[in-house]
Amino acid sequence: MRKFSISDIENLTGIKAHTIRIWEQRYNFCTPKRTETNIRYYDDQDLCTFLNIAVLNENGYKISKISQMEVLEINQLVKKLQEDHYNINVQVQMLSNAMLKMDDEEFDEVLNGCVSDLGMEKAICEIVFPFMRKVGFMWQVGSINAAHEHFATQKIEQKLIHDTFKLNGLKNKNSKRFILFLPPHEHHEIGLLFAQFILKSKGHFTLYLGQDLPFESLSEVVNYYEPDFVFTVLTIANSEMKIEDAISKIRENIGNISLILAGAQIAINQLLDKPNTMYIKNIQEFIDQVNMLNLSIA
Repeated sequence: MRKFSISDIENLTGIKAHTIRIWEQRYNFCTPKRTETNIRYYDDQDLCTFLNIAVLNENGYKISKISQMEVLEINQLVKKLQEDHYNINVQVQMLSNAMLKMDDEEFDEVLNGCVSDLGMEKAICEIVFPFMRKVGFMWQVGSINAAHEHFATQKIEQKLIHDTFKLNGLKNKNSKRFILFLPPHEHHEIGLLFAQFILKSKGHFTLYLGQDLPFESLSEVVNYYEPDFVFTVLTIANSEMKIEDAISKIRENIGNISLILAGAQIAINQLLDKPNTMYIKNIQEFIDQVNMLNLSIA
């Protein structure tokens, strides 16, 4: 059993420590346990309760009413809210809760429910990407550690890979060929995997090369695969190479093939126009560009 201080609970749930103390004093609610040396602490079950309280509180339930509920009733209300997959804030919070608890089954249940009701494209754009931005913020302020981020990332990547595999066999009479890769020092694959899903859902061919690919490897792959487009995502600011230099290295190794660049570094930097190079500021732009090919599945 893990033990959490009140500051741990604050960092993990976003509920301020002084608010928790007020609840304890005013409503005799969320009372901590104590060690043999009289040190206050909370356990795993308390963390789950606080996470659920945060969900209810953000959805209009007053703490005075929540404090009168049994834990089972709180859990049932949260479960009912979770069923509304169109409530973006709730779903982002539910993914966050599952991540914080590292609850494999709960994370899958929330993610699968969102994809089932909204479709992969909308679920990723409206729920997963906002969730990942929240994960990034929680990482920056120290609310989570690397294991939490890895857990969530791997679960989302597994879902994308699984659902992309089911698209094999879709045909498009005018399909294009895409190489997808991440350059050196880039390891965040969710955006790249989502791009592959979008492309394959439209009947295009993809060669997925994954993360941290040396620039020099591109030349041989391009000669072999003969793609119509090369797509990559630049997320991390690389101290060893400026972004303009990284783009130039890619261009050197793919010749005149059309290059599509996306990611945080593309969104925040003003980049010089280059021949056969497209800068995508957000994922919706990429979806729009794919749709503009105006190709239908045969």
